[in-house]
Amino acid sequence: MEWVPEQKIKEIKNTVPVKVGEKIRYYRRIKDYTQTNLADMIGNDRQYIYKIEKGKVNPSISTIALLAYALEIPLSKLLEDIEL
Repeated sequence: MEWVPEQKIKEIKNTVPVKVGEKIRYYRRIKDYTQTNLADMIGNDRQYIYKIEKGKVNPSISTIALLAYALEIPLSKLLEDIEL
C-alpha cells in the first residue's frame, strides 16, 4: 500500500473545501437564496454558510448533502469537476 504524500494531503485539504464552497455559492445564487435563507433551510446560521462558501470550514458530508437537498440538486453536482 502506498502512502499519500504529505504535500498532496495539504493540497486537497486546502483546495477541495474552496471548490465545494464556490459551487454551493453558485447554486445558491441560481436559486436566488440569501445565505440566511439557505442557513435557515438546513438549521444553521448565515455565518456558517459564509464560511463554507469561502472554504474556511470543512463541512461534514451530511451537511453538504443537506445543502444539496435544500438547493434541489444532486449531491454529485457539488463534487463534479473537482480534480484531485
